[in-house]
Amino acid sequence: MIIVLNEWIFHDLLGQNGSERQRESTEFVNALFYSDDALVLPDEPRWMRKAYQLMATGDPERRAASVQLHTLMQTARVIDVRAMERRVAPAPDLLRETPSEDIYLVEAYLSAGADMLVTTDSGLHGALADFSDDVSCRLRNDFLADYSSA
Repeated sequence: MIIVLNEWIFHDLLGQNGSERQRESTEFVNALFYSDDALVLPDEPRWMRKAYQLMATGDPERRAASVQLHTLMQTARVIDVRAMERRVAPAPDLLRETPSEDIYLVEAYLSAGADMLVTTDSGLHGALADFSDDVSCRLRNDFLADYSSA
């Protein structure tokens, strides 16, 4: 599976969303690390800034997940869309209906030929509901519940 994550992963791993979400996301990163799944690196400076912020943490609890995520980001299991040509949205209204701050996620999904976009943003999730044939989007909690049991 090719996965696009929005920025919730960094907020969770940094403990900004509480210890339970931090634990869940740490377990997810560990499972992702040992899976055959691929991660998409979107072409968005905010996303990369937060990835590097996580890498700079000195907290031992956060450090292990950070090392796993950053190690994964440097493997062949990463699809870096920053160096790819953008794919055009298959449905003309897809990008028009996507919240402007989230277009980079949909573009990354399409460019990488991803299988899943995972978000905490109910607005984005709702906007993509009518385009499920083009972009498969799941909310974080639902995705993690299924991913951890797979």
